[in-house]
Amino acid sequence: MKSEDIISGLSPEQEKAVRHKDGPMMVLAGPGSGKTFVITRRIAYMVQEHGIDPGSILVITFTKAAAMEMEERFIKLCGGSGSDVNFGTFHAIFLGILKECFHYDRSNILDEAQKRRYLKSVLGGYGAVEDDTSTIDDLLRIFSGLKNDGLPPESYNAGMGLIDREDFINIFNEYHRLLKAEHKLDFDDMVLDTYRLFKERPEILAAWQKRYRYILVDEFQDINPMQYKVVRMLAGGDENLFIVGDDDQSIYGFRSADPGIMLGFPEDYPKAKRVTLKENFRSTPPIVDAALMLVGRNRSRFMKKLKAGRKGNNAVFVMGFDERSLEGKAVCELIEKAHEHMNYKNMALLFRTHSGAEYYSRALSGAGIPFYVKEKISSVFAGSTAQDMLAILAFAHGDRQRKHFLRFMNKPMRYIRRASLTKETVDIDELLKDPRLKAAVAAQLKGLRFHLKSLADMPTYAALMYIRKGMGYEAWARTDAVEKGRDTAELEEEFDIICDSAKAHDPYSEWLESIAAYERELKDSGKDKDRDAVQIMTMHGSKGLEYSMVILPDVNEGMVPQKKAREEKEIEEERRIFYVAMTRARDKLFIFYQKKNAGVNMSPSRFIKEAGL
Repeated sequence: MKSEDIISGLSPEQEKAVRHKDGPMMVLAGPGSGKTFVITRRIAYMVQEHGIDPGSILVITFTKAAAMEMEERFIKLCGGSGSDVNFGTFHAIFLGILKECFHYDRSNILDEAQKRRYLKSVLGGYGAVEDDTSTIDDLLRIFSGLKNDGLPPESYNAGMGLIDREDFINIFNEYHRLLKAEHKLDFDDMVLDTYRLFKERPEILAAWQKRYRYILVDEFQDINPMQYKVVRMLAGGDENLFIVGDDDQSIYGFRSADPGIMLGFPEDYPKAKRVTLKENFRSTPPIVDAALMLVGRNRSRFMKKLKAGRKGNNAVFVMGFDERSLEGKAVCELIEKAHEHMNYKNMALLFRTHSGAEYYSRALSGAGIPFYVKEKISSVFAGSTAQDMLAILAFAHGDRQRKHFLRFMNKPMRYIRRASLTKETVDIDELLKDPRLKAAVAAQLKGLRFHLKSLADMPTYAALMYIRKGMGYEAWARTDAVEKGRDTAELEEEFDIICDSAKAHDPYSEWLESIAAYERELKDSGKDKDRDAVQIMTMHGSKGLEYSMVILPDVNEGMVPQKKAREEKEIEEERRIFYVAMTRARDKLFIFYQKKNAGVNMSPSRFIKEAGL
């Protein structure tokens, strides 16, 4: 392709970005503004017009899919011939560097299951620390956050209530000593180890700087502090760093992504040129205007004037419902009506949390509407809350296995000793005959026996509510959640989903069958992404995607923004998350909220009003 063909059809702002050659540049690229188009055209222009060696160009993305798509589009632009340009994720690039120096390969990288196994083996030596799934997940998340921020384990905040600070430091260090002894890496180690390598071996850094003379970073707003440090090292004195991103779409704070890095780029690189891609070619004007009005409330952002690059006057529709079941019914009816003139796969349901996605996947399943779950969504019935309640009901209905009794016997605390359960089945009457049993524990066992006998004769929904309220399980679970720093609002929603699922299924055996059928469908829902099915995902998972019609249910205070978001920084990220969700819609955007839930009044999200809707 000739140079003039590469720049033909570009807007003035796009052309300025494509023509840029040396030195740093920041491209602010809003939703639907053609950022991938600009990146691939710029690479082609560098090679074609400036004669730059393709092998000296490094393009960094955040996902493997994005890297592959960009490479494919670049090759197509160049007429289908192969490319020596280096496309890859941060981790793929860093692994390549470590591979040459330390002979690592992909077999040395831990997957999630392996990480959990290694950490669980370490926790075995700490009796005071639980080694359940949630504790392991929390610890790995904190490990990741510290490493991405470049902080030592001593920075752990014991106020989180997870484990003691001294235990945390010892566990962190012992876990990483174990990985080192086994010659293993997790993803975050790749970034940290590359940084340490460059810091300690300047001659190795110089060699890589010579190899990669031009660096382009996509989705720059998602970069974390350690990634940025390594990228700055690679860019070196030439400072040929071309970044593309949108500070308004920085939504990965939980992965240590920091929009402040992009906001501070002009200070780090005072000579950097800057261009803003002003047109959104995806959405209609009403959607663009409402989304911009919303995100414009944020203070920590680059001020920019954006406009819709296409015509259309479809309004943004906002509706409230007296309860969640009516909202769910309206969602299903809307989808069925829209299906008369569009395919299911052109519609998306986006949620703030996985629990919302899980609830509506069950609603669509019940309505016979095919759906595809983009992210892996765990069934609420696989969680510890549901598993505890299922164990109680199983035991009450005659399945007296020891494993069931162990799940719930001390929730709430009844001081029943694990050592007293010597058989594979449990008989409470037999436990009460133990002469060593203390009177207080005997009283607790008798109370538990009464509860279990009562449950056996109740309809399933009533039984679940009795476990939740009458047996004190919810009160215990709430206290446990607070002690572990978990969100009690999500816990309450979990209880609601579990209990509500039994309303239409009685007797108990029918409810169990409905759970099994739903879990099979949920498992199968992610297998065929190309089939005609409604797309279900979280707002985070929707980033980079677009659909003709987007529905945003449960847009209530406490859900959007989340209740735990209190500080201004947290509210601004919640606002950006909702901005991303809104701008996934090309033609129609529906925002639903609940007026009541379980008889309790609920408020629509403040973001609806802030968007001028």
